[in-house]
Amino acid sequence: MSHMARLTKLKHHARLPLGLNSITGYGLCKPWLPTRMYWVPRVFGLECNSQLNYMVQRPKCDLSERLGTTGTPKGLKSYGSGGLVRSLGTIRSVSTTTISVPTCGRLKDLVKRNKGNNQLVNGKLIHIVADPEVLILAYEAVKSNPGNATPGVDAQTLDGIDLNWVQSTSKRLLAGKYKFKAARRVYIPKKGTNKKRPLTISSPRDKVVQQAMYLVLSAIYEPSFSDTSHGSRPGRGTHTALKSIKSKFQGVRWCIEADIESNFPSISHGVLLSLLRKRISCAKFLALIKNSIKAGFVEDGTFKESNRGLFQGNVTSPILNNVYLHELDVFMDGLCDEFTSGNQRRKSPAFRQIQYWIERATDVMQKKKFRKKLWQIPSKDPFDANFKRLYYIRYVDDFVIGVVGSREDTVDIKKKVKRFLEENLKLILNDEKSLITHFSKTPISFLGTLIKGNWETEKRVKLVKRAGVSRKVRLTGRPVFKAPIQELFVKATVNGFFKKRAGKFVPTKVGWLINLDHSDILGYYNSVIRGILNFYSFSNNRKSLGSLVHGLKLSCARTLALKYKLRFASKVYRRFGGKLKCPDTGLELFIPKTFKAIHEFSTNVPIPDEVLFTRWNNKLTRSRLFKYCVICGTSHQVEMHHVRKVKDLKAKAAGGKMDFFTMQMASINRKQVPLCRTHHVALHQNKLSPIERQQFKAGLERLK
Repeated sequence: MSHMARLTKLKHHARLPLGLNSITGYGLCKPWLPTRMYWVPRVFGLECNSQLNYMVQRPKCDLSERLGTTGTPKGLKSYGSGGLVRSLGTIRSVSTTTISVPTCGRLKDLVKRNKGNNQLVNGKLIHIVADPEVLILAYEAVKSNPGNATPGVDAQTLDGIDLNWVQSTSKRLLAGKYKFKAARRVYIPKKGTNKKRPLTISSPRDKVVQQAMYLVLSAIYEPSFSDTSHGSRPGRGTHTALKSIKSKFQGVRWCIEADIESNFPSISHGVLLSLLRKRISCAKFLALIKNSIKAGFVEDGTFKESNRGLFQGNVTSPILNNVYLHELDVFMDGLCDEFTSGNQRRKSPAFRQIQYWIERATDVMQKKKFRKKLWQIPSKDPFDANFKRLYYIRYVDDFVIGVVGSREDTVDIKKKVKRFLEENLKLILNDEKSLITHFSKTPISFLGTLIKGNWETEKRVKLVKRAGVSRKVRLTGRPVFKAPIQELFVKATVNGFFKKRAGKFVPTKVGWLINLDHSDILGYYNSVIRGILNFYSFSNNRKSLGSLVHGLKLSCARTLALKYKLRFASKVYRRFGGKLKCPDTGLELFIPKTFKAIHEFSTNVPIPDEVLFTRWNNKLTRSRLFKYCVICGTSHQVEMHHVRKVKDLKAKAAGGKMDFFTMQMASINRKQVPLCRTHHVALHQNKLSPIERQQFKAGLERLK
């Protein structure tokens, strides 16, 4: 046939099979990748999957849709699993076949099994970690994190990663031969001090495997973690921890502000592995965790072993720390139950005495006088020795204990906690920083917030209507939350927004911002202002944040004055208005209409399993690892070209410091682009031809 399409070396690169039966068990997939000969794909089908196929060689197909080869005189051959291929005509075949088997099936099954059984012992976990789909899911989770673009000791990054790496890593994991590289340790300065803190950087490719391990550990342990734990957990954070204090610490008299000395560096590997063996029976997975935490680090060119502690640069460290400190959570739950006594406080003797006077009084004015006095006295006895309660909230390694009892009880509880940490977890409670505080007199500092008990001398009275009858009732106050205004000004000064002169904080320009666009400067200040207001949305002194916000506004005006060489902030206000509006984009500085307290906590609703699974599927089906080279269209040896941050690219573009390729990536907000090995090397060496440059640009447009 003269019009028969020539299809040479047509390959399908890691696509998801549809369920059409064939000799090999694979089916039609979407899409066939373009070849050097024909840019437009010839097959269109529904994108569903039950497993991944890598580099499947397909027999060729003629226009009659028969499988075989186009060469002569061989004739047709029926082997293989080729799909339907059409010619350059306008008719396109669309498959409606669906698959019921989900992706990451083992991982999803692991989540469901552990949801129903908190004591389940899990085996064969290495098969889940080594599953190519799980590794790709892990890659998709870590690829856009700017920190993962920082190389480890081997100078390797995620740039150049491909499906061959996924396959080889999977094989090494299954064989138990995967070894984590030593991390790189550097010291970075602490803002506002002359001290430095250590920063340990793992290899970015090791982080992909660590993320796969995290997915497995999270599926096992997340359902069994205590409600009192809020740090490094999905759907939980600082606001959920503070909200728990607001609801539980009502009536608390004494607080223990606990501080574990060097929590992450002090984790005992032996204790941690013994805790993991209670729920994990897979020897290879346990060996992988051990290899990860004992990989060591390189400091100043010298390798150092890590026989104790967890690196905070390791993806699994937060959840392993939660597994470790979950033992403290369980101990505290038992201690709370043991300490609790009494159903309710007894009535205050003074309150009962005034009630008796009211009953005996005959004069109306005298009764009103007694009732007014009654409102000034607690109805319950705060010193009732038979009524005791204990509350506990933990965020990573910071935790507070609220005691409804005597100071002697509080001291005894602190001793018990200290003994448990030392004997069972090999951790030390810092006595100097672990304070016992009278909650109603002195505020505690927890998660950047000042919290104080609210025992009023006279409680608020509210008119309540019940059963058609209106009456006045007294409201018991809850703990008061305040933003530490002085500390916020100090932090803003350290970050360059203010200068301290004669004991006062004076707004000043931020010099490193002047090379950015007007809108980018406003965007930066807006992010700072919104961040402060959103975090302290619960605070009782939200009005006091107005002084900080207006100080930041003046700092922004002085920064723009330096940028436009206007000298004074007043000239900036006259030129751009009170909200410093950008003339090009119309963006304005965010200043809220009111700073009135709104008493809101930002809490997330737990994600249902089906929604979580859908997100996993979306990440897999949209993965760029399945794409072809944007320049030549080949599926052979396709790697991912990575850049660090899109916003950094745009900043470079504004300054004219960006090459053609990264400028094109910045224009479409793209951080990862698939390229074949040949063109990836040529791009890094700046050896692409003018035609290939245009193909690169056109390929990026198709990725939008």
